[in-house]
Amino acid sequence: MEHFNLQGKKWWVLGAIFIVLLLEFLLFMDRPFFWDALTKAQRANWLYTHDFSQLVVPTDLNSGHPPLWIGGIAFFWTIFGKALWSARLLLLLVNLGVCYQLWIMLCRFFGKEVPWWLMLLVFIEPTFVAQTTSLNNDMLLLFFTLLGLNSLLANKWNWYALALSGILLTNLRGIYIFIALTVLHVLLVRKDLLVYQSKMLRGYLIGLLVFLVFLIYQYVTLGWVIITPNPHYSGHREAVPVRSVLKNTVVFIKSILENGRLLVWIPLFLLLWRSFRRKTVLSAAIRSLLLVLSVFLVVFFLGFVPFSNPIGPRYLMVCYLLAGVLFIKLLYELPVKGYLRKGLLVAMVIGYVSGHFWIYPPTIAQAWDSSLAYVRYDAVEEDMLEYISKKNIPVSEIGSQLRMNFRKIAAADASDVKDLYFATPNLDVNPYYLFSNIENATSDEEIRELQQHWEVIKNIDHCGVFITLYKNPEF
Repeated sequence: MEHFNLQGKKWWVLGAIFIVLLLEFLLFMDRPFFWDALTKAQRANWLYTHDFSQLVVPTDLNSGHPPLWIGGIAFFWTIFGKALWSARLLLLLVNLGVCYQLWIMLCRFFGKEVPWWLMLLVFIEPTFVAQTTSLNNDMLLLFFTLLGLNSLLANKWNWYALALSGILLTNLRGIYIFIALTVLHVLLVRKDLLVYQSKMLRGYLIGLLVFLVFLIYQYVTLGWVIITPNPHYSGHREAVPVRSVLKNTVVFIKSILENGRLLVWIPLFLLLWRSFRRKTVLSAAIRSLLLVLSVFLVVFFLGFVPFSNPIGPRYLMVCYLLAGVLFIKLLYELPVKGYLRKGLLVAMVIGYVSGHFWIYPPTIAQAWDSSLAYVRYDAVEEDMLEYISKKNIPVSEIGSQLRMNFRKIAAADASDVKDLYFATPNLDVNPYYLFSNIENATSDEEIRELQQHWEVIKNIDHCGVFITLYKNPEF
């Protein structure tokens, strides 16, 4: 990899991104924990209320993932007070770090032939944008992943050690990322795309040692590691039969192409296919990018598809970003006609922007934390709760898979948010049922039963995000 430096680079791009992130923080300061992030609120709350008496949460709350993110939230609550804004302050700092690392990567791979304003296109990838607003641990994992990748390409063993340690302490998916970076290191060196330096081995040693210390601590404290005995999560670590592998393969491909990304990945594949067919000599930068993307895709595929854990599009975020970088790089290094290049860049923008408006029918599971479509939900929920209150419908008679009973936890115990006690969902006994396409737990059969045989009392829809209150005709 050729040497590069940051002097003379377009710092205004990074400055603009930082300003947007700051505005986003101010805009979403009071937005509660949403969807999968709600479990992070529960675990952070345990660490906070128990004054860090132990560094891992009890088994009844523990999914097996390391506690770096939830520990960070609990720590910020301890310093700044328990509030949504303090948790989002931590997210802001992580977001700034992620964007800085992504900017460094762009500076490395974008040469003089690529207009610098095109950097901004990489940053507007829809799942990436959505995750900058989510209090989940995926942005922290992405930060360490990008830090690890940049440190590897620069042969900086100390930062590499920090990155690998953070990767392994943030999420169990970090194990796959650790493997991907290890494989990538070997292949880059073998293909003469990276100079081998033995000092980089220190990074692996330190990262594994830190993870081993954590595993020993957790085993002493809880009596298990990695695979939790918690029945709510243990089923996510099981191998699946061939039929399910095929289904997961479709989901994997769907995750890559949805939210407008098909307007990047399909042209990217065609550009690569044409260059290979014509035996075009690719630059070291393109070959490195292609190798990095391929390794991550293969490792993630082998790590996700054979197992029962649902595949979330956010799991592949680093691949989406790498694909965007490679796509733009190819457009300016391959012999692409000017009008075609402009058209493909416009298509990229259209795809990324339209990705926030992709909403499937309710019988098709959707990853709501992978685009900004989810931000429309809060207003819909508040309007429905106001309607239920005005009509004096007891919430104890309303079944729902929505996490209404955790609203106070999601709001970090905000004083203006009240606990609600909706009934356990059961269509045979619930007089009312509250259904929204924001959840994927209501089965297809139950959805059809509601739509065909129950009475619609109230439906509130905001640009495709809806909540419907049904009444059981037998009551």
